[in-house]
Amino acid sequence: MKAKKYKHLSFEDRCVIEEFLNHKFNFTQISNRLQKDRTCISKEVLKHRFLRGTASLDRPCCFESKPPYVCNSCDKFNHCKKQKYSYSAHIAYNEYKQTLISQREHLNITKDQIAAINDVISPLMIYKNHSVNQVFIEHPDLLPFSKPTFYKYIDLGLLNVRNIDLQRKVKWKVKKEYDYHKEKVNTSIKVGRFYSDFKDYMEYNPNASIVEMDTVIGTYGGQGGKCMLTLLFRQFNFMLIYLMPYKKSIYVTEVFNHLKNLLGINEFKRLFEVVLTDNGTEFVDPESIEIDVNTGEKICSVFYCDPNCSWQKGSIEKNHEFIRYILPKGTSFASLTQEDCYLIASHINSTPRFSLNNHSPYDSILLFLGEHNINKLQIKKIDYDDINLSYRLLRK
Repeated sequence: MKAKKYKHLSFEDRCVIEEFLNHKFNFTQISNRLQKDRTCISKEVLKHRFLRGTASLDRPCCFESKPPYVCNSCDKFNHCKKQKYSYSAHIAYNEYKQTLISQREHLNITKDQIAAINDVISPLMIYKNHSVNQVFIEHPDLLPFSKPTFYKYIDLGLLNVRNIDLQRKVKWKVKKEYDYHKEKVNTSIKVGRFYSDFKDYMEYNPNASIVEMDTVIGTYGGQGGKCMLTLLFRQFNFMLIYLMPYKKSIYVTEVFNHLKNLLGINEFKRLFEVVLTDNGTEFVDPESIEIDVNTGEKICSVFYCDPNCSWQKGSIEKNHEFIRYILPKGTSFASLTQEDCYLIASHINSTPRFSLNNHSPYDSILLFLGEHNINKLQIKKIDYDDINLSYRLLRK
């Protein structure tokens, strides 16, 4: 069997070395037992051997410079007056751990690298709200270390980036209060559209295109002001954003009628085969989404998540974080236009994702959706360094 290389010795390996040395095994036999190179064993013994007793320095050990380099198995150990070297697994392992810690305490980065990161990476994270994963994808040549090391350098204050500039490092979630005055939804519309029905449908149609649907509200929640209707193609994390004057079902219907006219019924039927949403009052008219008003044909299927189970459409809930980087909670949507929503969606869809193998949603959906449809939806590809996920994006 070929010897394993470039692996650290464990405490158990060192115990084997000590035991074999005590029984007069040579380095070749020990290396065969541990599946390591014999030079690895010899270097380990030489590096971590220690002197036993108080013998005079002018009487060197018999194994000072020849294998096995220690007196563990010497028959004259108790009576010998010379220097005596020993190898102990406990001592060797403790020395190894101390060396490992001390070596990793040093910074493996130069002043020039720090300056380059501050010049290129820091502005992207501070002013454009790029994530750590995103800058690692965009500039791997400037970041020749791991992400945990990058966080370490931030904690040490080596960079202009601070923890407050990171998207998720410093964040407190405010508990949402239940609105007892909210209009109740007629549950009869959900018959045949429960989440269990959705799972049954997907079992027989595993390749169906799933679009998750939700809304994002501004300062004035409920029915009181502008809000966003978000539509997310689950498989590709590709999101569409449409501005609605109020959070009402009539405006949701208007958005879908617009999409049907824009894409054509056949393309709409292919792309929006399944729509999965929550139990909000703005989604109380599923038939207006499902039915082609010209022919009366059912062209898609709407399903509802179970109450208080937002994780059932977790992809769109996660994607809303990108909107909140640009429009934090408490921001008014009163001055927003649909063009602003197209711009926000373009920047979000151009952001590379770890879940997409470091590709952007735009690149991932290109073959499925088609460039002509993407152009119709007014989504544009943004260069990585030009992506801006901060409130500065909409400054006019």
